[in-house]
Amino acid sequence: MAIYSGKKVKIGRPVADVYDKISDLTQYASLVESVPEEMRSYLKDVSFEGDTIKINVPAIGAMTFRVTERKAPSHVGLKAEGAPVPLALAIDLAEEGDATLLTPSLNLEIPAMLRPMVGGKVQELADKFGDFFGGVFNK
Repeated sequence: MAIYSGKKVKIGRPVADVYDKISDLTQYASLVESVPEEMRSYLKDVSFEGDTIKINVPAIGAMTFRVTERKAPSHVGLKAEGAPVPLALAIDLAEEGDATLLTPSLNLEIPAMLRPMVGGKVQELADKFGDFFGGVFNK
């Protein structure tokens, strides 16, 4: 499995507050509306239900991310269902003074020989997750 860590994002809120928002997916629908317009275009085919995020991905189709891990206040893990390869998203939080340092990462099971071809795009996606969370919390 290859792990692609996204941009670390500093959020000006206590770690417990950020964890509470990230670990409860029912709050995400209203958060999407507060994301800057340029980031919202990535979320047009996204819905939130209970512990799942449903996404319609071009060229792949419907995918669901389901929360599989919660370790308060530092970690939320989601696994993809319907992805062409095993895929997981992890969101790690660390306290940094009065702020929170958020690090998203994508764990993707792809053959080593394909990593040079797709690794750059996967890294870009991991970084966009960081941008998304920064846009949600640092407005």
